[in-house]
Amino acid sequence: MPRTGPRDGAATRRALVAAATKLFAAEGVEKVSIRAINAEAGLGAASAHYHFGSKDAILNAVLVDAGADVLAHIHRLTVAAVASPDVPDARRIIDLLAEPYRRFLRDEPDKAVRWLNICGQLSLANDPRLFPIEDGTAALLSTLLARAYPAIDADSLELNWSLTVNTLIVMAARWSDASGGRSHVLSNEKFDKLTDFVAGGLEALMRGSRALA
Repeated sequence: MPRTGPRDGAATRRALVAAATKLFAAEGVEKVSIRAINAEAGLGAASAHYHFGSKDAILNAVLVDAGADVLAHIHRLTVAAVASPDVPDARRIIDLLAEPYRRFLRDEPDKAVRWLNICGQLSLANDPRLFPIEDGTAALLSTLLARAYPAIDADSLELNWSLTVNTLIVMAARWSDASGGRSHVLSNEKFDKLTDFVAGGLEALMRGSRALA
């Protein structure tokens, strides 16, 4: 293969991001090496290091490349919810994530399933690399949770929210890729059931935390 030069640098970066996205989703972020990413992209052994410098930088590019629009959508909804004087219930808080995920899965199912799969891995590991864009959304969500559940301490809020988000992300990705092949769109009915289940779980966790307080 000819050596990559300045004229095709952007194409090479896109090829590396596409290869990494596929491998991270299928095999797990921690199991995938830079060598494997280069091989999947059909590029030389130094390509990923030259264009990104590290696997973390490639992961960041993967999360931003696929998820920039959905992250921006979540941020807009969260800002509006914080600005509202209303006290949100569990379902309304979950919908701040669920609705952008639903749209992403509907509009770009293959891309969305891979992205959610990768996010699920990072979320389960409480990995800070899950948040490639520092837009303040996490802090805003914490504000909403504290408003909705003022009697619960911050550590319990964070733990309960983490469990809830893990469930939503992982189940949305797996239900959309149940066949193990090409992704398919979750029906609105099935997605609503998932959202109801996750919101109910969040409320149950909060009730348990209140009982222990």
